[in-house]
Amino acid sequence: MGDIVNKQRGMTLISWIVVLGMIAFFATVVMRILPMYQEYFGVVQIMNSMEIELKQNKLTKQQVKVLFQKRFNTGYIFSVKPENIIYSRGRDNLSVTKVVIDYEVRKPFMAQLSIVGHFHQEIDVEPKRR
Repeated sequence: MGDIVNKQRGMTLISWIVVLGMIAFFATVVMRILPMYQEYFGVVQIMNSMEIELKQNKLTKQQVKVLFQKRFNTGYIFSVKPENIIYSRGRDNLSVTKVVIDYEVRKPFMAQLSIVGHFHQEIDVEPKRR
């Protein structure tokens, strides 16, 4: 028995199970978080295009609401609800110059645990006073 001195090489079955469990856990986290951030980057893209739109045109609150709704529908943005958007009028009190979107996304993770993402984006096109 003393003659058999084999050094173990590689991983045992238990260590493979642990490694695969860790990979599965992190893959699950990524699969839950990635869609939230993809949607958020879609919101950022829409906000950037709306900033250009607001700078070039004087739009009323209703016109801005309609433009946002159309862009959210074509961009497959479902987490942002109308109550998550705040429109502010500028000094002329007619056209919208500031838009704030503040929303939260909850995705189920495991059992009673959820992953929560809180996102905030705003644009302000009113020139600053000196």
